[in-house]
Amino acid sequence: MPPKKAVAQQEPTVLPERALGALTQQLEGIEKLKNRAYGEAAAEETEWKHLTQSIIEAAFGNPSSSLNRFHMARAAGQHNIMGTSPQQRQINFESRLKEQEALLRSLRGMLRLQLPEEETKGVYEVGEEYAFYRDLTSLVVTVAKSIFIVDAYLDEQVFNLYVAKVPSGAPVRILSNKIGANVETVARMYAKNQRLEMRSSPDIHDRTIFLDQRGWVIGQSLKDAARKKPTYLIELDEPSLAPSGIFTSESGLQQQSSFRPSYPDCGFVDQ
Repeated sequence: MPPKKAVAQQEPTVLPERALGALTQQLEGIEKLKNRAYGEAAAEETEWKHLTQSIIEAAFGNPSSSLNRFHMARAAGQHNIMGTSPQQRQINFESRLKEQEALLRSLRGMLRLQLPEEETKGVYEVGEEYAFYRDLTSLVVTVAKSIFIVDAYLDEQVFNLYVAKVPSGAPVRILSNKIGANVETVARMYAKNQRLEMRSSPDIHDRTIFLDQRGWVIGQSLKDAARKKPTYLIELDEPSLAPSGIFTSESGLQQQSSFRPSYPDCGFVDQ
């Protein structure tokens, strides 16, 4: 009996940067499939699966452990050769989305490890607004779990310039001295599709930003950075110590600050 031919290895064909962006878009696609009936979303889910498989093949090669994990995620749920009830099909559909979302997030983490680590400039002279924006944005787009912005004097541009760059699904938390009417209006629109929590406190004066387990201190408010005065963006040595003293859970801050949460399932509420 002739020996079996070895499977030809297909090497990755796209750079990690492009694959990272493509998988981020596919994560956004999962958000559009959630909270729907499996039958109504079947065509879109099939299209999403084909494209996602192609992206993973191009990013990690074929065969690859990443591709095998994707096939396993596609088969999530309980299956019976005698047939599956509509209720179980819906449960399987939701299980697939959950497993595939978790897989794509882990694959994005793997791709980030392949990216060259860019160092931020750190200090920005007057007029170097774009350099500051570029460096901070390059950090924001790498968020995997959550982002926490502390800025006493925010305006609505924080959403257009930075919050809009946060990968889909990552919760956004904002703490400011005062939340103005324009900021609240834009926040309401953003929160219709993304997870957002806002609070205000008169005790807030500093400017910091926390991305997952890392944190940076900023010399000026985001809206004024390097506009009229020099500013800086410096990474903290122990960033994990700061957020834990303010946010106490997924849904709340300590009681000393006024609360304005906003999630897609509960709207924008004032306390």
